[in-house]
Amino acid sequence: MNLRLLVKTFLIFLFFSLAVKGQELPPVTNFSPGQYGGGNQNWMISQGPDKQIYVANNAGLLQFDGEHWNLYEVPGETAVRSVLASTDIYTGAYMEFGYWRPQENGRLQYHSLKDSVGGKLMDGEQFWDIKEVGNHVIFQSHQRLYSFNKQTGEVVTLVNEDNISNLFKVRDKIYYQVAEKGLFTIENGIGRIVLNNEIIGNMPIVGLFPFSEENILAVTRDDGLFLIAENDWKRLEVEAYPVSESFFSALYLNDGSLALGSIGDGLYILNLEGEMEYHLAQPSLMNNTLLAVMEDDEGNIWGGLDNGIAVINKQSPFRIFVDTFGEIGTVYCSIVVDGLMYLGTNQGLYYKEVDSNEAYRLIEGTTGQVWSLSYLNAELYAGHDRGTFRIDGARAVQIWDGLGTWTMGEMGPGIVQGHYNGLSFFTGDDFGEEAHYLDNFDLSVQHMIIENDSTLWMSHFHRGIFRVELNEGYSEVEAMQNFGISRKSGLGPKIFRFENEIYYSTEDSVYQYSSKLNDFTSKNVLNQLTTTTERISGASRVLGDGSWWTFGVDNLFYVNRDPFEQKLILQKVPLPLEHRNISKGFENISLVGENRYLVGSNGGYIEFSLPLDKIPSGELMLNAVSTSSKRENFTYRQLDDHKLELESKENNIRFVYSIPAYQSLSKAEYSYRLLNYSSSWSQWDQTGIASFENLPAGSYTFEVKGRISDHNTQTLSYKFNIAKPWYYSNLAVLSYLLLFMLGLLVIHYTYKRRHKKIIEKRERNLRLKNLEAEQEIIRLQKEHLEKDMQEKNSQLAASTMSIIKKNELLSTLKADLKEADNPEVKKVIRTIDKELREEDNWKMFKEAFKNADKEFFDKIKKKHPELTSNDLRLCAYLRLNLSSKEIAPLVNISVKSVEIKRYRLRKKMNLPREANLTDYIMNL
Repeated sequence: MNLRLLVKTFLIFLFFSLAVKGQELPPVTNFSPGQYGGGNQNWMISQGPDKQIYVANNAGLLQFDGEHWNLYEVPGETAVRSVLASTDIYTGAYMEFGYWRPQENGRLQYHSLKDSVGGKLMDGEQFWDIKEVGNHVIFQSHQRLYSFNKQTGEVVTLVNEDNISNLFKVRDKIYYQVAEKGLFTIENGIGRIVLNNEIIGNMPIVGLFPFSEENILAVTRDDGLFLIAENDWKRLEVEAYPVSESFFSALYLNDGSLALGSIGDGLYILNLEGEMEYHLAQPSLMNNTLLAVMEDDEGNIWGGLDNGIAVINKQSPFRIFVDTFGEIGTVYCSIVVDGLMYLGTNQGLYYKEVDSNEAYRLIEGTTGQVWSLSYLNAELYAGHDRGTFRIDGARAVQIWDGLGTWTMGEMGPGIVQGHYNGLSFFTGDDFGEEAHYLDNFDLSVQHMIIENDSTLWMSHFHRGIFRVELNEGYSEVEAMQNFGISRKSGLGPKIFRFENEIYYSTEDSVYQYSSKLNDFTSKNVLNQLTTTTERISGASRVLGDGSWWTFGVDNLFYVNRDPFEQKLILQKVPLPLEHRNISKGFENISLVGENRYLVGSNGGYIEFSLPLDKIPSGELMLNAVSTSSKRENFTYRQLDDHKLELESKENNIRFVYSIPAYQSLSKAEYSYRLLNYSSSWSQWDQTGIASFENLPAGSYTFEVKGRISDHNTQTLSYKFNIAKPWYYSNLAVLSYLLLFMLGLLVIHYTYKRRHKKIIEKRERNLRLKNLEAEQEIIRLQKEHLEKDMQEKNSQLAASTMSIIKKNELLSTLKADLKEADNPEVKKVIRTIDKELREEDNWKMFKEAFKNADKEFFDKIKKKHPELTSNDLRLCAYLRLNLSSKEIAPLVNISVKSVEIKRYRLRKKMNLPREANLTDYIMNL
């Protein structure tokens, strides 16, 4: 290489080394092996018709749907070297090639083609590239090219060579390079040389692209660009081309620029007019070696790195300056004046030419915190921690060395400044003697607006809003009115003027000053428009184009007047807080060109232009449905099932869904619900997974919807049914019903039986009580009868004894009177005989006996009907347990005669000899 080329190479290298420091780059997302769950190296990347990304990785085939990574291992668990996503996903690996096809459950299933080859694969054969032409898919190893016919399934060998280095597709033709032989094409199923190695000069080609109607653009690994026209090989000189680099991959982009993946210095993107658009390397990329470059349908550039995967949002409307090494610091303010971009940071004031890639330079003497940049009276001023500086190009002159200057504004004949400890005023060009603090005021003035030549408004972090009146000479504060804010409004109010109206904003509300009320009110259009914006602070900015800006969690919001309807409208810029983080209350945005804005952050700044170019994204997809009985070992289910039927134990279900969109600053969000479980939509989140555990039996419909930027997707639904457990089945329920009815019958029968027993028991008890009562009555009656009988027996006994005594007395008298022979005596004797007559005594006795023992005569007659009346009379006497001696006087016979009668009575009764007659008669 000659000296001139060495000098040119050095200058280009030096230029790009400096330019890196000042580049505004498109957003970049890096995925580490830990994030995608695979190996370090990524050899090839392809996008399928469903917009999903497929990566040939050392550990297998990676699939990315915008939210989730999946790894599929090939047979033998070898590294996948190539991938092509078409109707099927084709991969090549070590001693293996074939295709993957989605199953009904969304998972990929591998179909090997190596056994379809006529003969065996060559030992150690690896497949490094895949191209598709019509119905044929071409697989390239270093030794062969194989063609797979998608219609017939036949695999044929097209080319056998010792060292096929690369495979290309240009205008539906297949090209391949063979080391030390040249560039070939396939015609009629065989290889035909296009350029021999003498013409190419043994230069490895890493990219071959259609360039014009007649030319093909060739990108070599080490020797730059060439044009191929038929058999002509001609160098293409591009001024910004990094000729010192070696490239492993290359891609001609849809916008006509060229992406070059270097072996050790990252990714270069340049247009062929000679302008280097971007150079991305570490730390913007995880690794500086790009094994593959691919452009997706959104215009994103995917880089397969030697360690990781990178996505560059080249078509994004945002450009990011990242101060990775802290050389500039946190950007608190910015402005463009006379073609120079100024950044006020916590480390000083920096500048560079607008739209250049040169590095930012520190303006000498401005080291320290810069709070504000103000263009007043055709001069640029910087409010600094050490005072105030006037800026002229790359020079700074300190015009005020008091305590820190927060802000500045034109007022009357001069400029008023807000400081850490009060206000100051100066006029003209003499800043030494005339600049002075205003008396009667010592508050910190971070934000202020000028109402007129004597009045200004300021906001204080803790004490609220002040209206300040200055005297005619601008030497002191004549009057001051404090509009305090409530704790509900929050701290840190920011005063601003919008369309000639005075407002202040807090994190929650916007208040407008009413001259009629001489107070602030929340009843205003700005507050109504921003009610649901979820702002992060009260920070507000009114820019030179008349728009008012405020800051939310996921978006920037701005209000301007609709040019057609002439009403205020709220619009948003999707820019998540994580990309513009800065201390609360110091959020800032500047107008740095026509419809061009710059947002400061802790690590640099972000630029964008309005209106934002909308980048189309894919539609919401349901990627997987899986179920489990124990919240582990999930089983994938069919995605197109009209209604999935699950067993009762399979009541844990998981849904995986995504929007295949790859803009890092526009994250997709999702909301879902499960009908028949909850009719409410979930909060928006970015996980792309919904899980439900221990669902009860029933029919469900899962619904999910998505949104990205201002685009709302369609709602997807998936129906499934969880069967009832066997103990809840219809048969079981019928059995339960029958058992229940049987139970009711048993209970009814048992109750009835028990009730009957209770009734019977009660009746029995009642009968017993009645019986006891009857027995008691009988007992009492018996006692009464016995008592009555005893009385009657006593009476009978007394009567009997009385008769006996009387008869004995009469008998004795008669015996004594018989001896007298006197008619009167005889008359007495006759009277005595009359008294002693048996019939009379018996009649009287019989009557008394019947009263005492009514049934005796009936019983004895029934038992001994042969007894005579005299026998019955004797039985009655014996019933009274009278002895023969006592009976004799009653019957007026001798004792012996009574014994004879007793003897005869025994015989009539047929009593045995040992039986006692008296006992027998008494026991009747």
